[in-house]
Amino acid sequence: MPFASSIVKYTAIGLLCGTLAACKSAEEQAEEYYQSALGLIAEGDADRALVELRNVFQLDQNHREARVTIARMMLEQNNIQSAYSNYLYLAERFPDDQEARIVLSELAFEVRNWDELERHGKVAMELAPDEPRVKAIALGRSYRSAAQDSDQPALEGLSTQAEALIVDMPNNHILSEILIDTYTRGGRYEAALAQIDQRIANEPDSRQLYERRIGYLTQMGDISAVEDQLRDMVDRFPDVIEAKAQLIQFYISRQQLDQAETFLREISDPAAEDPGFFLDLVRFVGEVRGTDAARTEIERAIEANPKPERFIAMRAMLDFGAGQQDEAVSALEAIIAQDLPEDDPEALSARNDIRIMLARMLTSQGNEVGARRQVETVLSADTGHADALKMQAAWHIQADNTDGAIANLRLALDSEPEDVQAMNLMAEAYTRSGSHDLARDFLALAVDASNNAPEPALRYARMLASEERYRAAEDVLLPALRQQPRNIELLSALGQIYIPMEDLGRARQVVDTLRRLETDEGNRAADGLEATLLNATQGTEQALAFLEQVAQSGDADLDDKMMLVRARLSVGETDAALALADEMAAENPDNDLLRFALAIVRTVAGDLDTAITEYKALLNDDNTRGRVWLELSRALARQGDRDGSVKAIEDGLAIQPEDCALLWAQASILEQNGDVDGAIVIYETLYERNSNAVVIANNLASLLSTYKEDPESLDRAWAIARRLRGAENPALQDTYGWIAFRRGDSEDALPYLEAAAKGLPGDPLVQAHLGFVLAKMERAEEALTQLQKAVELAGPADTRVQIEQAREEISRLRTASQQN
Repeated sequence: MPFASSIVKYTAIGLLCGTLAACKSAEEQAEEYYQSALGLIAEGDADRALVELRNVFQLDQNHREARVTIARMMLEQNNIQSAYSNYLYLAERFPDDQEARIVLSELAFEVRNWDELERHGKVAMELAPDEPRVKAIALGRSYRSAAQDSDQPALEGLSTQAEALIVDMPNNHILSEILIDTYTRGGRYEAALAQIDQRIANEPDSRQLYERRIGYLTQMGDISAVEDQLRDMVDRFPDVIEAKAQLIQFYISRQQLDQAETFLREISDPAAEDPGFFLDLVRFVGEVRGTDAARTEIERAIEANPKPERFIAMRAMLDFGAGQQDEAVSALEAIIAQDLPEDDPEALSARNDIRIMLARMLTSQGNEVGARRQVETVLSADTGHADALKMQAAWHIQADNTDGAIANLRLALDSEPEDVQAMNLMAEAYTRSGSHDLARDFLALAVDASNNAPEPALRYARMLASEERYRAAEDVLLPALRQQPRNIELLSALGQIYIPMEDLGRARQVVDTLRRLETDEGNRAADGLEATLLNATQGTEQALAFLEQVAQSGDADLDDKMMLVRARLSVGETDAALALADEMAAENPDNDLLRFALAIVRTVAGDLDTAITEYKALLNDDNTRGRVWLELSRALARQGDRDGSVKAIEDGLAIQPEDCALLWAQASILEQNGDVDGAIVIYETLYERNSNAVVIANNLASLLSTYKEDPESLDRAWAIARRLRGAENPALQDTYGWIAFRRGDSEDALPYLEAAAKGLPGDPLVQAHLGFVLAKMERAEEALTQLQKAVELAGPADTRVQIEQAREEISRLRTASQQN
């Protein structure tokens, strides 16, 4: 039986081979996989080589050569995260690995992770101080430090060294970035552009470099080159939607609306399966040509597209905006009611999108219950629907359910990782919960995801500026300005940052740039910034003299003159402010806003009788002006007519019962009269309307935590007040600290209440709050002194609950002291 014999023979050989293989150590097998990977790399088969390298690590995690190989491959493939992870493994497993430290330092510089640059750069400099790349790393560390300190001589010296080193290392990113920053700071945009071009020659597929190139061309004013570059990017990156959107935005920003429309028509197709660009065309036509033109395009798409539901919905949106709200809602409900085949995911997705459009309509009509029902229906069918998750998250935030909002937004970002709106909502949720570091992180992510769009950049920069992190705020605003150099908000924000930085030269450059725009808005922004600049450099008199000059110029408008009025009031020049306001009102007798402004100035000047007469005259002309009722009440209060002041608020609310300012004033009156429950009801109403208002949140949380003893009220106060963590305002510090104390966290409460007591030395309740915390922490002597101060400030007639408790605590502390 020769065939059977062969089977036995080959089976035996197979068993023998298996036995021999089994005899090989894991290290030997790992080495075989590694050698196989090297062979595949030599053949150009990177994908199979990666499989073999991963097989190596299953057998031997510490195979150094394989780890180096895969790290280099990831770097070549621009997979920065994976490359960093592998080099980090090498650095931690083999601390003296020179290449790993160098690459980690370079990558850290690339992504602006300065802590990691310090960590790995320091080791690299110890391991190989004479290595050229390490010298570049050392320069990068020094340059970063000098930039933080605004040490201009040091920056110039380091840039000279970078110019010398880059001759031998023309592709070194650290040296290139140093030079680009140096040239930019000095206004040498052509030199910076040359560095960018050198980088592009080596990295022709880096879209970020082309974006930066556009920024410098814009700074140089070479608009034709900007357009050519944008066109080139559209051709070079045909699948990148953002490139097309950027070209459209360029045309719009230049008021080249015909070119924008032509390009949109080139790239859009009403019959396309994904008609995204045609929808953009419709929106554009609507904004530029009007509703009728947009409707014409929509009707064309309804005829052309085999699945016209999205366009029918868009037509309904136009109807809704035109006031035909019921008809629009009915149109969307009819689309939603259609039977759809379960095997048509595109149709089902379109219906979910239309449900969200309907939810937004219902929300604007005040039908939040109906809107929530639509959103919940969408999420039951598609748990990752980003727009539905964002709408629900926004409701959660308004209700202080930050955990629910964050969970929703994480899902939304899983579906749409670059969703700027979701990132902004996440920042809002973390701010509301008091996690300001995480809020800041998401604002930064929103800026990156939006490609430095103005709105996210301004939001993030303002947060940084509020924390006095001016250099970081500048770093956020500059890239946004390179894309929109005529954006007045960005320019104004940048100028306002340079003044506290004492970088007055660049503040002056911003003023000049605003004037070169040759627009009324730009000139007003320049005037305001210049006044602030003069105030900072030459004092108040020079600033006022400048505003006087502006107000007296031939082309001055009322806004310019009102700016001068406000400035004079702010420095106590009441008579001069009154004279100018009187002059303006006389020249414009039919301008009620100026009459109102004049009455306010008279109030400030102490001419209460005349001011009250003017307020009443304004209300006689139109009694629906809530702000006038409020100012009348304040003037009467200053005159000593408390009953009249209260009646003015009541009369105003009788006519305008929903006016927030009047409701706020009424809540204050109720609180002063001891009707805390009534005040809480009003603040709850105001908070429901606008839970983003920090002052409303603080007042409501303060009343709940100060006058209510039940656990539910304390939990409600905490949910509202968490956002106050880290606050600098004494009133906010007191609210947060007192609630933290009542929740049992005296250690967290103490620094807030100490700061609040220092900031509000005349408020007996604030002083008492600090005393209670000191007593709880068994710092009896300090507590006694603090509580005595609170009681003395309150006076014997003050019978508020916490003042009475302070008196009781003083007695207890004295008794305990005598017993000891």
